[in-house]
Amino acid sequence: MISPLPLAARYTRFRDEVFSGLEEITLPGFAQPLGELDVQSLWFGGAFGSSFTSVDGKPVHIVDYGIWNSSAGPDFTGCTVEVDGQRLSGDIELDPDARDWERHSHGANPDYTRVVLHLFLDGPEERFFTRTREHREVVQVRLDATTLPEHAQPNRSLAAARLGRCHTPLSEMAPAHIQSMLESAAQYRLERKSLRLHRYVAAHGREQAIYQALAQTLGYRNNQQSFNVLAQRLPVQRLQKMAAEESEALLFGVSGFLESVRYEDTLPETRTYLRGLWSAWWKQRDAAQRWLQPPQALSWKLAAIRPGNHPQRRLGALVAMLKQWIRISGPLMDAGRWSQEGWRETLLSLTHDFWSTHYTLLAEGATKPLALIGESRVQEMLANVAYPLLMPERTRLWAEYLELPALLDNQKVRRAVQRLFGESAVGAAFQKKLHHHQGLLQVYEDFCLEDDSACADCPFPERLKQWA
Repeated sequence: MISPLPLAARYTRFRDEVFSGLEEITLPGFAQPLGELDVQSLWFGGAFGSSFTSVDGKPVHIVDYGIWNSSAGPDFTGCTVEVDGQRLSGDIELDPDARDWERHSHGANPDYTRVVLHLFLDGPEERFFTRTREHREVVQVRLDATTLPEHAQPNRSLAAARLGRCHTPLSEMAPAHIQSMLESAAQYRLERKSLRLHRYVAAHGREQAIYQALAQTLGYRNNQQSFNVLAQRLPVQRLQKMAAEESEALLFGVSGFLESVRYEDTLPETRTYLRGLWSAWWKQRDAAQRWLQPPQALSWKLAAIRPGNHPQRRLGALVAMLKQWIRISGPLMDAGRWSQEGWRETLLSLTHDFWSTHYTLLAEGATKPLALIGESRVQEMLANVAYPLLMPERTRLWAEYLELPALLDNQKVRRAVQRLFGESAVGAAFQKKLHHHQGLLQVYEDFCLEDDSACADCPFPERLKQWA
């Protein structure tokens, strides 16, 4: 008899533990257990129906099923529900068991504070209440799987946004009119960004506003707030007065990353880097201790983040930016010195002795240097910092802005295109430029996300006729 290999046995335990965490649900009429995503697709496709009775006897009607969320947080966002005649807008969570709400710590998670309806298939005999972080009770509906249609089948493709009523008038509009509408929406969006940024300039000074806005863009979607708070706690003028190694250590120390990594878990090349950071950090640690303890400690979201976007590496990019701060901030401090090509080249050429070849403090080094800031991130900085800041001072930059290509493809843009254009080839023509994306996002936020009637009462389709 062959003895099992110890490493294989260890991986078997690891694998079994991982897959045991993926819920499978047995529903009547289905030969095999279904995964959670399959059950979600049945709900989103309307297989369970749209009218229910809550566990405490109130009539519940789904007005808008919202958006099927593929990221962290509630399963469905931007939903509209009527409970006992009262209309509620928020999110919906669907769990196999009512107790999963607490098992998965949703009640303490701020991402779940907008949940207005908790769906589940099973639960204990005694009443199990669903409450948010603010102790608000959430309406509960127990789904009855026996009511599913006989031929109901999961369909994960439903995750795409549904086609809106605006598709018809848009398909009849001349391309020039669509371009005019999106360009106007993009300029409106840029103007709103500009007003917010210049308000911060008035309150805290131009240099700090630039530094904080650039730091925020390094946080991507999940960690913008943490980068923003870090930049507030450690202002650029304070960091610029310190030696480079001291400011770098302070940034990594206050971020909490030095405290969260065990020295013995790191590789030799990383230990050399950490020793340098700790030699400067321990001298400043006591003064910064208040920022390392809850609730002051920064909360970094690391789930579903690609290695290149890890906040440790993004913080390394911020360090590299500070070392070239005069070249980066100068063109933004004085609009007369602005050169998009020169500014872009400065950012793309940034390097760091450690972070140019590492994703995290625990990862192995890469075989070749990696760009600290890539083209898409530069594009984000141009869209959210440079042009909003400079446009009021040099309005002719609008023509330059209109020529920026669209390098970033995100879920919101895809949803907007699907809602407005569907599979029509017309939509493809209005995704090529950055201002197209910005205009689509603005329209989607102003109309699609504000509508709580599942498109029925949205004024956008009728207003499109006025635009044309």
